[in-house]
Amino acid sequence: MNNTAISWTKVTWNPLRGCSKVSEGCRHCYAETLSLKSGWTKLPWTAQNAAENVREVPGKLREPYALKEPSRVFVNSMSDLFHPLISDAYRARVFAVMTDLPQHTFQVLTKRPELAATWPGPWADNIWLGASIESARHLDRLEHLRASGAMVRFVSAEPLLAPWWTNVNLDGIDWVIVGGESGPEHRPMPHAWGRDILTNCQLQNVAYFFKQSAAQRTELGTALRHEDGSFWSWQQFPGQLTPPQPAPPHSYACE
Repeated sequence: MNNTAISWTKVTWNPLRGCSKVSEGCRHCYAETLSLKSGWTKLPWTAQNAAENVREVPGKLREPYALKEPSRVFVNSMSDLFHPLISDAYRARVFAVMTDLPQHTFQVLTKRPELAATWPGPWADNIWLGASIESARHLDRLEHLRASGAMVRFVSAEPLLAPWWTNVNLDGIDWVIVGGESGPEHRPMPHAWGRDILTNCQLQNVAYFFKQSAAQRTELGTALRHEDGSFWSWQQFPGQLTPPQPAPPHSYACE
């Protein structure tokens, strides 16, 4: 397991390796770049190469047992637990570990919530399910997320590549994370898009977390610019609608 700079979690756990791209949000996938650079996978993450790239890594199943304090654990930052090439038997082993460690919160994020919706679980209270939704084009993923058995459901609007619709129904959703794309080829994310999602969350009492602006590196510009030009840090979690905090200068970012 690894400590991580990802602000909405604490550690990453990767009992899988490799993935394949399914939508525009995957174009500049940081996990693909890191995996190819490190030699964990050999081929670009296309659907054609998935059989070669996607791997179960049983040797990592015991890693969460080494955590000494209750932690938020991002499951498969380098893959997707609901990739169709992952066997149900192995997925069940991953779920067994998460269920066996109720002191930790396991944050499972997928771009394939249609597969997660059919997974029987067990969906223990400490297993959160999230779906990546980078634009209004993929809001259908919300319906699949709602259909899942997860007790806590969240959306990662990162990288946010286009505005969502003005009034998105967030029934059954507990948390929305917003973030711009990072990396040398990052695409822009006007903060107005993040403000629109914030308004939607406030109207429906959904926790809101602004992770970052679009920038060269991850976790830059971690404050949301409001319409009056002020910057605020929004770091709410499910069930914790804490007020935003005025942002320090180092968190400011240009759009």
